[in-house]
Amino acid sequence: MRLRGAGVCTAGLAALLASAGPATADSIVSGGLTRQYEIFRPANLAGAVPAVFLLHGGRGTAAQLERFTDFDRVAASAGIVAVYPQGIGRQWDDRRGPGVQSDADDEQFILDLADRLAAKGLVDRDRVYMAGISNGGLMALDMACAHADRIAGIAVIAASLPVNFRCDPARPLPAIFFHGTADQFIPFKGGRIAGQFSAERGNVVSAEETIDLFVRAAGCRTRDSQPLADPSPPDGTHVTIYRYGNCRPGGAVESVIVEGGGHSWPGARQGILLDYLLGPASRGVDTSAELWRFFEGAAHTP
Repeated sequence: MRLRGAGVCTAGLAALLASAGPATADSIVSGGLTRQYEIFRPANLAGAVPAVFLLHGGRGTAAQLERFTDFDRVAASAGIVAVYPQGIGRQWDDRRGPGVQSDADDEQFILDLADRLAAKGLVDRDRVYMAGISNGGLMALDMACAHADRIAGIAVIAASLPVNFRCDPARPLPAIFFHGTADQFIPFKGGRIAGQFSAERGNVVSAEETIDLFVRAAGCRTRDSQPLADPSPPDGTHVTIYRYGNCRPGGAVESVIVEGGGHSWPGARQGILLDYLLGPASRGVDTSAELWRFFEGAAHTP
C-alpha cells in the first residue's frame, strides 16, 4: 500500500480493519453537487436532539470513521444524533492555503446539511457540534473560525491551525483538543504537514499556539491539569487533561495531551498495523466519550 501523507489519517486506513456500521446513508444537494452523508439516530428518540458531525481524515470515508471511532455507542447512550459527512474525493477543503486537499465548498455543505436535518426535526439547530481528525480536524477548525455563530462547539483530533490562517471566532466557543506529542503527520510543535513525504500539504502552527488562540477567544484565565491513569497493560503513552477556567460566558476549553501518542483518535480500535503507520492511539482515554462529556458539560455551564 502506498502512503499519501497527511491524507493517510487514521480514519482513511481503518478500512483495513473495519466495515461500515449501522448508520443510514443519505444525500443532499449543496452547491449544485450531490453530497453524501451517513446518520445514526438512536431508536425511540422524540423531537430534535443535539448532533455531533464527525469529519473523516484525508483519504477516509464516513463509514470508516463511524466504525473506527465507535461514536454510535456514545450517541446511543446519550440520546443524540451522530452525522458522518463525506468529503468529495475523500478530502475536505479546510482552507489551509498551500496544500489544500479539495476545492469543494465544504463549509456550505456542512451548513446546508445541518439546516436540512434541523428542518426535518431530527437535530436541534442550536446544538450542532463538529468533531474531526486530521484533514477533518482542520475542517472543524475552519468551521469554528468562520462560523462560530452556527455551531455549538468543536473537538479537534490530531490537527492544528495552518500557518498564517486568519482565525477570529465570532463568539467564545467550547473547544476540546486531542494531540499526540509523537504525531509525524501534523507535528505537535508545528511545521510541515506530513513532512516525511514529498508532496506539498502546507504547514501548521504548534498545538500550543492553536489551543492558545481559542483560550484567548474564550477569555479563560486559569488552567488546571489532571493526569490520567496509564493504560494496563502499558502502551507507552501518558495522558493529561488540561482544563481552562474562568472563561467568558459560552466559552470553554480543554486540551488532552497524549505523551507518545501518534496521528490517531485515542481510544479507537486501531490495531498493530495502524500503530506502526501512524503511531499509537493510546488506550488511556476514550476520545469519543470524552468529547461528548465536554460538549454536554459546556452546554450546562453559564
